[in-house]
Amino acid sequence: MEYGYEWLRVLAVNFASTHRTENPRGFSEVGENKQLLIAIVVTSFFNNINNLFQVHN
Repeated sequence: MEYGYEWLRVLAVNFASTHRTENPRGFSEVGENKQLLIAIVVTSFFNNINNLFQVHN
């Protein structure tokens, strides 16, 4: 991945903080490993979607 893992962590933090139905304190109880896992899964999903729509020469 060309951007490194810091932006993945930011993505996971944003995801966790916007989905706070059960945890009103946001992502404070989500560990860093879980944040990274969420970010990797989300990134893989979007990379796969992007690959489906790319035009191959």
